[in-house]
Amino acid sequence: MPPPFRLLALDSIDSTNDEARRQADAGAGHGLVIMAAEQTAGRGRRGRQWVSPRGNLHCSLLLQPGRPLAEAAQLSFAAGLSLAEALEGLCPGVRFQCKWPNDVLCEGRKIAGMLLETVGQGDHLILGLGVDVVAAPDPALYPAISLREAGSEVSAEEVLSAFVARFSHWFTLWQSQGFAPLREAWLAKAKGLGEEVVVRLDKESVTGIFAGLDSAGGLMLDVANNGGRRLILAGDVFFPVR
Repeated sequence: MPPPFRLLALDSIDSTNDEARRQADAGAGHGLVIMAAEQTAGRGRRGRQWVSPRGNLHCSLLLQPGRPLAEAAQLSFAAGLSLAEALEGLCPGVRFQCKWPNDVLCEGRKIAGMLLETVGQGDHLILGLGVDVVAAPDPALYPAISLREAGSEVSAEEVLSAFVARFSHWFTLWQSQGFAPLREAWLAKAKGLGEEVVVRLDKESVTGIFAGLDSAGGLMLDVANNGGRRLILAGDVFFPVR
């Protein structure tokens, strides 16, 4: 782990995010990385279950952003970009892309997800990361892939080491320069930029062209049928099958 990151490796735990919260309550500070071989109660965005078999990467980072809490969600872009870059280095010839707001795709299928949570009054954050290294969920549930299926023999430990190295870079740059350089680099790896996407919201689905990110990370959508530009702050993005 590059300083100040340090690793706490566990065998089986309910959730690495929950353990990170317990560690924070006990006084642990910025840079603690918790990795578990297995999670029994892993979760993703919106409380969804995250299946966590042995061999996949399950980890959480305890972070002190040093920037206003309103900007903290931008770290999910740092995490996605860092993981895509790390996996590119570990798996030459395999294509990795970022999917708004916080997924990473491998050859067009989901291989990783992130979960960002606050601790206490928001002075610390927990960044949870799950990567399908050796096994992916049932493809009948959603298009997913593992690194093994993509032809890579890397381990969860190798993925974590490469990820933390890249995340350390982007986290430091974000602290000093804000979102702009991170936004530019993330968009260069974005799936669907300039193309038609469907965004599923709580009460509706909206179709339009993915026009980019605003200065805070919101998705800018040029709505179909001259519906104007709409800023999406939360939702799930889908790509129409051609």
